[in-house]
Amino acid sequence: MLDFLRVSNIKTTLYVWLNIGANNRPKRQAQRIVLTNVMITVTALLSYLHAIMFALYDINQLKVPFALLLIIGTALLATPFLNKKHPYLGSVFNLSLWLGYGCSLTYIFGTESAVYFYFLAGAASAILIVGVYHNLLSVLSITLQIGLFIYFDRTQIPPAEFLHLAPVFYNSLHFASILLSMLFIFCMIYYAFYQAQLAEDALQREYEYSEKLLSNMMPAPIAAKLKHNQGETIAESHDDVTILFADIVDFTPRAENQNATELVQFLNNLFTRFDLLAEKHGLEKIKTIGDAFMVAGGMPNPQPNHAIQVAYMALDMMNETHKYAMETGEAVELRIGLHTGPAVAGVIGTRKPLYDVWGDTVNTASRLESSGTNGKIQVTDSTKALLDKIFMFKKRGKVEIKGKGKLDTWYLTKIR
Repeated sequence: MLDFLRVSNIKTTLYVWLNIGANNRPKRQAQRIVLTNVMITVTALLSYLHAIMFALYDINQLKVPFALLLIIGTALLATPFLNKKHPYLGSVFNLSLWLGYGCSLTYIFGTESAVYFYFLAGAASAILIVGVYHNLLSVLSITLQIGLFIYFDRTQIPPAEFLHLAPVFYNSLHFASILLSMLFIFCMIYYAFYQAQLAEDALQREYEYSEKLLSNMMPAPIAAKLKHNQGETIAESHDDVTILFADIVDFTPRAENQNATELVQFLNNLFTRFDLLAEKHGLEKIKTIGDAFMVAGGMPNPQPNHAIQVAYMALDMMNETHKYAMETGEAVELRIGLHTGPAVAGVIGTRKPLYDVWGDTVNTASRLESSGTNGKIQVTDSTKALLDKIFMFKKRGKVEIKGKGKLDTWYLTKIR
């Protein structure tokens, strides 16, 4: 338990340390500052590690670089606190220290030690530390460090006169400097590609979410046309479709007696079941208007048995509503109207575009629902003729339908 608490405390302390200066900053800026804090922490630890190795090897001869490494390593740890004052102050301070660090070690150990390779590592990390939104500072950092690398690479500088070290020391320092620099550059490249992959994955998730959202808002063929033909008017004529309108009986009194949350939850629970039924029967949900639910069969793609599929769905909706009423103990009933005929469909609007259906068939289906009987599915003669072989009906008689006069209507009751 104590070991767990110690590990937990170390993690908490490390998290607090790495986030110094990043709190209350914009996300991109905070990420850059955290990365800077990570890098200066690693660099400071490497400085201390080098100092310990120098002390163990020959503290008398290496006391100057030993002291320099301790001072630079400690000074680097001030970077996070400078970032608290200004988001780029720590970066400028860090760059200045790094330049002094590399130049000092090069003049102490000479160019044969290859410590100037650290400038390549610093140049590689400049964009990540400074960020791509402050190009002047990035360019300045990269230019200075690559310039210094080229200068030291073309110049022969001997070790300081006070050093009298064996060749094996310089060879070890040479290989260690190149190896650590290359490792540092590799880590920077890996981190950059890792961040790019994360961004690409995030974009892919957003794209998939947008695609799913668009496909839920309108039929897939229509969504594809919208994406590939932006600004084009989308309108289609359908010679034969079946429209279903369903309405919840006595919804207005319910809306007056329930609070907003309860009312929306009720509609969402019931209409989600209807959505699943539309998917099950291969039909297109067009929209909901208040407590009304509209479905179409035979569009946007032709469907030979669209009237039959819509009739199946109407019966399933009645059964699902009855089941919902039994589960919740609430009194819930539907009125449903079906009609078959020609219709026009299309997308209207550029902001919040809506896929909708118009025509006499739509109007008739809507009025069959509004003039229907609670708990019944009302259809016209023309729709009944398409369903007679599979379904059973009960004659209602002539009903006054607004705009159509008196029509013979039937109640769809069950499957034969």
